[in-house]
Amino acid sequence: MKLAPGPFDLPVQALIGALITSPDGAEIGIVRNLRLSVHSRDEVGFLLVLNTGAEILWRDPEDYVIHLQGPSQ
Repeated sequence: MKLAPGPFDLPVQALIGALITSPDGAEIGIVRNLRLSVHSRDEVGFLLVLNTGAEILWRDPEDYVIHLQGPSQ
């Protein structure tokens, strides 16, 4: 998974509200929650919980793209 171009000095909470898309541009969902996924002492990742109910592990090798969006008003 990769981040869309933009500023990267952000806290992890900045991912809330971000749009996740597939390589062909299809919208997968919007990040609604973050969870820490600990598999072992050396294997930690973020679980992105989407508004669709899907969950994507940040370290997945898939080519998803995270589009950071400004705060909602």
